[in-house]
Amino acid sequence: MFDKLLEKLFLEDKVTDNVQVDLDKEEIKKATWLASIAALSDDDKERNMANAFGALLHLTDKENEIYKRACYILQSRTGNLITSSHIPKLFHKENTLSEYGTLLNFELAAHRALLEQEFSDDTKVFFTEFQKKLWDSLNSGENIAISAPTSAGKSFIIKKYILEIVEGGAKNIVFIVPTKALINQVSNVLKSQLHEKAHVYTTYITNEEDDLATIYVLTPERCLKLLQDKNVASPELIFMDEVHNIESGSRGVIFENILYRVTSAWSSTQLVVAGPFISSLSDSIKKICNISIIDHQTMSSPVFQVRSALTFFPSKKVARYKISSPTERTISGEIKLKKSLYSKIKTNKGEALEVIADMFSPEDHNIYYAPKKNLAEKWASKIAPVIASKNPRIIEAADSRVKDLIDFLSEEVHPDYSLIRTLRLGVAYHHAGLPDIARQEVEELYSESIIKNIICTSTLLQGVNLPADRLIVISPKVNSDDMPAFDFLNLLGRAGRANTKLYGEIYCIDIVDDEWGSRKLEAEVNKTVDTSSNLFLHENEERLSLIADMSGAEIRDLTGDKNIYSNLSYLRSIFKTDRNHFDRILSNSGIKSESVEQFSKKLESLYNNMSIPRELISKNPFIDPVLQNKLFEAIQSQGIGEWLISKKPLTKGGSDLDYVAFQEKSYYFQLWSVFERLDSIFNIEYELNSNGFSQDNYINIGRLVRDAHRWMSGKKHKFFIIDLIGEGNHGESEVDKAARRITGHISKNLTFIAVKYLLLWSDMISYFLSEEEIEKNSYILNLPSMLEMGSYDPVVLELMSCGISRSVALSISSKVKKMNTSAEKALAKINKEALPNIFRRHLIKAGY
Repeated sequence: MFDKLLEKLFLEDKVTDNVQVDLDKEEIKKATWLASIAALSDDDKERNMANAFGALLHLTDKENEIYKRACYILQSRTGNLITSSHIPKLFHKENTLSEYGTLLNFELAAHRALLEQEFSDDTKVFFTEFQKKLWDSLNSGENIAISAPTSAGKSFIIKKYILEIVEGGAKNIVFIVPTKALINQVSNVLKSQLHEKAHVYTTYITNEEDDLATIYVLTPERCLKLLQDKNVASPELIFMDEVHNIESGSRGVIFENILYRVTSAWSSTQLVVAGPFISSLSDSIKKICNISIIDHQTMSSPVFQVRSALTFFPSKKVARYKISSPTERTISGEIKLKKSLYSKIKTNKGEALEVIADMFSPEDHNIYYAPKKNLAEKWASKIAPVIASKNPRIIEAADSRVKDLIDFLSEEVHPDYSLIRTLRLGVAYHHAGLPDIARQEVEELYSESIIKNIICTSTLLQGVNLPADRLIVISPKVNSDDMPAFDFLNLLGRAGRANTKLYGEIYCIDIVDDEWGSRKLEAEVNKTVDTSSNLFLHENEERLSLIADMSGAEIRDLTGDKNIYSNLSYLRSIFKTDRNHFDRILSNSGIKSESVEQFSKKLESLYNNMSIPRELISKNPFIDPVLQNKLFEAIQSQGIGEWLISKKPLTKGGSDLDYVAFQEKSYYFQLWSVFERLDSIFNIEYELNSNGFSQDNYINIGRLVRDAHRWMSGKKHKFFIIDLIGEGNHGESEVDKAARRITGHISKNLTFIAVKYLLLWSDMISYFLSEEEIEKNSYILNLPSMLEMGSYDPVVLELMSCGISRSVALSISSKVKKMNTSAEKALAKINKEALPNIFRRHLIKAGY
């Protein structure tokens, strides 16, 4: 009966003929009775099915009073009252339930009382049973490893918990997000909900103004600065989201190291980590941290999903559907089409999506997944005219907020940017190459139903909160690689919005000679997470002693793998800086004791001729300590005066001649000299170009320094794009390509790679200075933060540390300077009515 109801729902809006799915009333009664028993099961799968059955029953006949009541009873018993708001006329005007009979009235009222939660701000919500148990564990102060689908509401619970503990007097909280793209999204939510009760900072700065709580929303990289300050009070809570990143190659060791260091530094702090669909997550955490931690795992979701694969055939106006049912059976059949799509899906997926987009209601929220940035842009351009033809009122951006975003993009990126045209037609795209404020606006416009169709890349896998009624996947890849089953399951979690609908839909679009859809949908994913270090040790056990003292170039020649050198550099670092942790990692890895012994001996001999202090290695544990030692000895032998930049940016003074002494050079040429010498040690140019850039796009040190200086001088993306392609009119594809190159260059080369080596330079220089000298040179030693955030201006940096986007911070900094107060206080006072609408909304969203 479940499968019949599921097929009926799937076919209802797709076939013009009357849908004939046989529904016998006695069978429905029997199936509902069985579902009411399954609803009380301890098994997630059975409870999910019971909840979904109730929704299916209601959706098959929305006016049927008995089906409505059955649906509500099943929602109540499965602990899923969140979605009961989608069942009309359940309650009387005074918010009391209709009459169900004495026993059921008692049961339903008891369940409502059990799952209702009132917060200190007098708001009330209904938790799911999973959320209720998680809430109780959080309040008991336990360390928790959460594994749950995207739609299970774990982030909602964590944010509510933060609000409650701040109300209760908590003074210091650290919220670790996987990417810079998520920093402002999280900080804005927290700041807007906490208002004047807490400072929310997106980089590490000390709060010396008042007694308010301090919440840091940081990437793992930005946590390094926090950990270096020994005077930081122990946080009451550390939350790390998307924790499965601990196994993601060279960046995985950063997550792993930060997790270890925060638990070592603050052993009494409550640690909460979260990820999707991970079995025994606590075991993975215990490999890194010596702490007691419990699992909170669920596969339950408040909304159920209709997961289908549509397969197209050559020269046929039909598509075969396969619906992957929670009953673990596959429902299949055929639907008629207006035209055959086989050749388009095979050769031009964008054109195929044009036709597919036409199949859906203009009122639904759709996400189309694209494997690459350029495809997201291309496909958005393809489906936009179709969407516009179904929604005449959105032509030419009838909504003022869309117009505001278009004006911003024209000024910040380029007037010929393709996103401008697609927005006018009611479609957006979303990828890591958009400027921060544009990405946030797109998310907001989509969440508030102003834009209902969006093309997304794998940014969706990184915790961006964009739930949809429907997810359409026509290519299950990330760039050119097959998407792993775990990531695919995580992607599917975006389909279904508990606040708008009882269910979400997933369409996998494939062709008869490449039927990946049903295969992906039916794949069992029992994911466990291992650490990046562990994976490295297992994969390289036989050659550990061979590569232990090799250079990066030698390792790449031997293995062809860039990640090996990164992981090895980290193990080299902690061998010296934290031998106990090193030994623990190797003993937990399970590799042979003789491999461990030989590897350790090689590392011991590696340090015999090194003079770099241990404390310096520990500040930058992801850069090869052998090369760090070369830099240390170079500064020591040449003298600090040959490495410390003495001139200030944006001021005149010093020579631009190549042959003059370092101290006589201008600021710009001192910066260039420092980077050239860093490159001679660390081969930065290789790292900049290791993704196979063509000769036309080769980034040398001169280009890096030039663009770094321009970025810190406050130049917009548009400046760099015009610098690349010249003034005048350009085609959308040329502008889009330039915009992708520039945003990639800024996010990877300038604000990640160059920042990493500037941070090392700053730490090394500081080591050779007295406290008074450090204070005297504090401005220039802060160059790493200036480059990462994109400004030489301390006021702009202060504004950005409060969660304000760079574009807005640059725009309002002159007004803030006139107010002669801290940036945070100025943000509350500044006249927002005088600002462009998009900037005014940004400040209000950020809680000011």
